[in-house]
Amino acid sequence: MAAKKDRSHYFNKKELKERGWTEAKIKSWLKKPDTTSPNPFYRSAAPSQLFLKTRVEKFEKSTEFKEWQEKSLKRREAQSKRMTEINKKKKEDLLKHIDTLNIVIPKMKPGKLYAEACWHYNALWASRDNHEKEASLDNDKKFLNRIAMNMLRHEQSHYEKVLYSLFGKVGRIEGYLLLKEKVNKEILKLYPFLEDQ
Repeated sequence: MAAKKDRSHYFNKKELKERGWTEAKIKSWLKKPDTTSPNPFYRSAAPSQLFLKTRVEKFEKSTEFKEWQEKSLKRREAQSKRMTEINKKKKEDLLKHIDTLNIVIPKMKPGKLYAEACWHYNALWASRDNHEKEASLDNDKKFLNRIAMNMLRHEQSHYEKVLYSLFGKVGRIEGYLLLKEKVNKEILKLYPFLEDQ
């Protein structure tokens, strides 16, 4: 039975890539691995390729490697800068889009508004199988104002639809805050008595 190799003398490909190597440069500069080792996770998988640390570290001191590494770093920095600029533009465009949205809120008399708010509140909690939470017109004004504000924002505007469209987009958190503020302002234009919300 062959003696077990001392793994501390070798780098595997993952470790080389953590040091800045790429697959192409491993192949062109280091060529073949110095040895192989059975895959530690899957016995049927291809063996791990191992490269002597002394050989790798010697090559990393070469002018060729240092020049390539410097160019590679500059390339990554330029790419990172481009991505930052692209993301900044995406965020600006998203916020501009939200800022130009036309928010339409229906006008109701206070009695109808509170009745609608109670109905929506009760329907919401019933859908969650929680029948202990129930609103009625007998509740205090502060509570009725809160559920009325929520109902107008979530049920009587395009808030939910726009909110859903923000998922996964750059600037979604800022977009959410801007959208909520914009919808709330439109609600308060029609219903200033909800100001405490």
